Amino acid sequence: MSDIRAVADKKGPFYQGSSTTLLLKVTDFDGTPIDPSSLSISIEGPTESGSAIVVLIDDALTLQVTTGFYVYEWDISDSQELGTYDITWEYVVDGETKYEYQEIVVTSSIDDTDRPPMYRGRNIAFRDVLTDYLCCAQSIPVYTEQSKTTRDYQTYSFSFPRWNQSSGIRIYRNQNVVNSGVEVNYFDGTVTFDDELTPQDTVNADYNFRWFSDEQLQNFLWSAVHTVNTYPPHSSYTLENIPDRYIPAVLYGASKDALRQLMMCLQFQQPQQVFGGREAAQQAFQGFQVLKENYEKDWEKLVEQKKFGPYPKTRLVVTPEYTLPGGRSRWFRYLFKG
Repeated sequence: MSDIRAVADKKGPFYQGSSTTLLLKVTDFDGTPIDPSSLSISIEGPTESGSAIVVLIDDALTLQVTTGFYVYEWDISDSQELGTYDITWEYVVDGETKYEYQEIVVTSSIDDTDRPPMYRGRNIAFRDVLTDYLCCAQSIPVYTEQSKTTRDYQTYSFSFPRWNQSSGIRIYRNQNVVNSGVEVNYFDGTVTFDDELTPQDTVNADYNFRWFSDEQLQNFLWSAVHTVNTYPPHSSYTLENIPDRYIPAVLYGASKDALRQLMMCLQFQQPQQVFGGREAAQQAFQGFQVLKENYEKDWEKLVEQKKFGPYPKTRLVVTPEYTLPGGRSRWFRYLFKG
């Protein structure tokens, strides 16, 4: 088993008295979801006061959403001690024990009150579905990439950040697999050796990364819901309260914006390397263009339907009044009196 250490992936601030959703996605290196044979999660903290274990949960208390996707709802009490908490998921795949490390901060308030917190409620659900729409872009394998030049011969960086922990990583030093004495920062895409290497050493890595960060996905979703609001009749929905009938429009709108950004990135040299160089990237660009246009057509149909309701219904009931032939109703006499 590898003794490579990992830097925790930061999952944002949560406030006292709220419910926190912790997520784990387990995949193989190519990004295919798989189920572990056992699973547990522990929460330790706050680290500022000695890291006392506050929660230890076995697999019976976690919820499996679908293959390889697990959630745990942590109800943070009103009196929960403030500070940083370390989340450790431990699971077994093919007889090998693996870990994923996350970090959250419990605070007494949320600074940005204009937007709902990113890591709770429907925001998480929207991002998870959007990730499924962009699944391949969020699980891209890279094999034996050589690290960039380092100055201190201890920290080595690679082309892309946001590595997926559950997919695993393989580090090579002079083509030999490294199993200890190194720390991996999955979010930054860097590896740091405990001891200084020599200028002649070559460091390579196999890793699996996400093209879009959580913040980028959230911005795509916020932009999409605000666009839906501009279509008649004007509305002021957020991701937390938008009616279910508009969810496809939000997801299609966010997907087309994400694809637009990805297509723009393919105009530059470094992102082109993921697709095999300039020519292969241009072929991928054309495929993304067709996909984006399909999303745009479906999105336009959905937002155009917004003006058709449903609206509150009113009904006028009229009781007819009959008179003898040649007579006039009392309402007619009243209106034309005099």
